[in-house]
Amino acid sequence: MAGSLMAASRKAPSISSTTIIATVLLAVALVFLGCLTAYRPPKSAYHALFLSLADNATASRHLHALTRRPHVAGTPADSEAAAYVAAAFSSYSLRAHSAPYEVLLTYPVRRSLTLARSPQDPPVAFDLVQEVFPEDPSSRFAGEVMPTFHGFAKSGTAAGRVVYVNYGRVEDYATLRGMGVEVNGAVVLARYGKIFRGDIVSNAQEAGAAAAVLYSDRRDFGGGPGGKAFPEGPWLPASGVQMGTVSHRPGDPTTPGWASVRTCERVSLEEVEAGGGLPGIPSLPVSGRDGEEILRSLGGQVAADDWQGVEGGLVYRVGPGPGFLNLTYEGNQTLVTIQNVFGVIEGEEEPDRYVLLGNHRDAWTFGAVDPNSGTSALLEIAQRLQKLQKRGWKPRRTIILCNWDAE
Repeated sequence: MAGSLMAASRKAPSISSTTIIATVLLAVALVFLGCLTAYRPPKSAYHALFLSLADNATASRHLHALTRRPHVAGTPADSEAAAYVAAAFSSYSLRAHSAPYEVLLTYPVRRSLTLARSPQDPPVAFDLVQEVFPEDPSSRFAGEVMPTFHGFAKSGTAAGRVVYVNYGRVEDYATLRGMGVEVNGAVVLARYGKIFRGDIVSNAQEAGAAAAVLYSDRRDFGGGPGGKAFPEGPWLPASGVQMGTVSHRPGDPTTPGWASVRTCERVSLEEVEAGGGLPGIPSLPVSGRDGEEILRSLGGQVAADDWQGVEGGLVYRVGPGPGFLNLTYEGNQTLVTIQNVFGVIEGEEEPDRYVLLGNHRDAWTFGAVDPNSGTSALLEIAQRLQKLQKRGWKPRRTIILCNWDAE
């Protein structure tokens, strides 16, 4: 027994040495084979590469190209921008494709706004035009800028004494009721901010207003008392107007819950309006300058401090009147073709699981900040991902870069 144990103990080192030698040989072989194949750095190295592969000059060139002209959804300029994005995706070796949709959009036909400061004064018409600055390189395309309007605004004419409603929130109307101010039948003046513009119009309708006029207050969009407006600074100029939709439905309001393709079923605008998806009173966006002119026509009680504008400026009163507004808006509803553009990088391990990154492309005017700062960043990401792929990187899941139209 003892002899057999000693024999076993003498054989053990021999087996162990063989195993070690085989392991070392295998390791050497694997290292050698690794040298013959492409080196794939760790994930953290790809992250560092992504950040260092390019500079912002490329994004700047994309932004300049995308914002050269106004490109409202459904216009030829918007189609050109879609083609530019698709071409950029393809140049970066992404599988690019466009998906067309037939959607209902609205465009302005006729607008007017007049103010009578008192029953004895003749009405004065606002020109409803944004100032053009000759030193702005984009000024040569100013003639292509669409007149100021609200997307999906109710067409119609309304007139009434003006009531200032602050931001047009539910609590603002409660404050007015507490002050004994009658809103029913009035044309309300509300400043942009705090809530969605569509809610401003809907709240006015719920309060019994005949129409809503929305303006951009210097306190919120002019940088305050010392703020410098464009072109001297970054803030909205006195004639600047904020545009946007007042629809409460995401996407095409006539195709709630399904894709807007050429042969699809659609509900009527009357049904959408009855269901609260579209406002039932006219509305119009105006500039801060025009908003202040309307405020100067108001009497009545002085508004609370948090309803006031810039410090040292005009004292805001709530009305009603004596200022009297007459508003007309006429829009048309048109089925137009839009293009969503996609760039795809297929995943290596889970190709049927997707990572989506995107933004919209269309703009109410030139859209340098909103939305095309995002589109240019999206194209910069596409370029950097292409460079990573050339160095051996592959995504685990499929990446889809999305550039939406008709936000």
